[in-house]
Amino acid sequence: MSLRLETMTDEDVRIFLVEHTDEYVSQIEHYGGWSHEDARAKAEKDMAQSFPDGQVQPGHHLFNLVDDASGERVGILWYREDVRGVWLNQVTIDPARRGQGLGREAMALLEDEARRLGAARVELNVFGGNEAARSLYRSLGFREDAVVMSKPLEQP
Repeated sequence: MSLRLETMTDEDVRIFLVEHTDEYVSQIEHYGGWSHEDARAKAEKDMAQSFPDGQVQPGHHLFNLVDDASGERVGILWYREDVRGVWLNQVTIDPARRGQGLGREAMALLEDEARRLGAARVELNVFGGNEAARSLYRSLGFREDAVVMSKPLEQP
């Protein structure tokens, strides 16, 4: 299979903002252990900072991942230019298409984009409990530069 990047249209971005915010809320709840209300507030705040008034900011790049053979959209890629290189904000493969090597291929496209921009590195953040993503990133040569740990406390 071969993927290509297609820049999101304004309508794609509008849909992405809704879907990504909902997905982000779910991840914060699941992996971070936050309440739904707190997760929603954090996700909305983070997205408002990244997309003020729903607008893509300079240095942010949003793409649909498209299967070359079928023309079908199979996922999304969002990264931003950063002083240290390129920061991966989100890569998602549609659930029905997972397990086919598309995540690995999407990451190769990201690295090509980073090189095109002259970036020296690609950085990302991943939830500690997301072992599937962590395993993929490790297999692609990513290393852990920092680890945040927590311990829930029982209340008396």
